Amino acid sequence: RGFPLIGHTSGNWLELLTRSINGRRVFEFGSGFGFSAFYFARAVGDQGEVIGAEHDAHELDDFERLFRGSPLKQRIDIRLGCAFETFDATEGLFDAVLLDIDKEDYPRALEAAITRTRRGGLIMADNVLWGGKTAHEPAPDDASTKALREFNKLLFSDKRIQTGILPSGDGLSVSLVL
Repeated sequence: RGFPLIGHTSGNWLELLTRSINGRRVFEFGSGFGFSAFYFARAVGDQGEVIGAEHDAHELDDFERLFRGSPLKQRIDIRLGCAFETFDATEGLFDAVLLDIDKEDYPRALEAAITRTRRGGLIMADNVLWGGKTAHEPAPDDASTKALREFNKLLFSDKRIQTGILPSGDGLSVSLVL
C-alpha cells in the first residue's frame, strides 16, 4: 500500500532498547496499523502496555485485522485521533516514547515527550536522516526537512536528554532522559 513502515531492523532496535531499560509503558506518536507496536508489545511483557494514536481509521481497521487472535493485542491500545490529544488525555509517565508522526510536529512532540518520560527512559524518533536530506539546507518549500533539521538540533542541544542516531532504516534517534 505504500505505507511507510519503521522497518524490521529499526523495530528490532525498538524492542531491544525498550527491553534494556525494563520498559513496561510505551507511547507512540503515530501508530499506523501497529507495526512498531508489535515490537514494543514484545518488549513490555505480559503486564506492559503500548498506547498509541492514529488519525486514519482505516489503519485501525488494519490493526484489528492483523492482530486478531494475537496474544500481543491485549498489550496494545491504539486510539483514533490526534496524537497530542491522546497523549494529554493519558495520565502518568512512560518508559519509552516513539515519535513517528508528521515531521513538522516532531519538535513539539519532543517537548511533550521529555516532560512525560521517566528519568532513564527513552525517546526514539524515526526518519531523522530523511534519506540524507537533513544533512543539507532544505528547499524553501520542504517543510518536513526543515522541521527535521530543527528537531535534530534540539536533540543534541537539550540538556535534559542525551542523544545518538542509529543509521537504521531512515535514521532512528535514541534519547536517554537524564
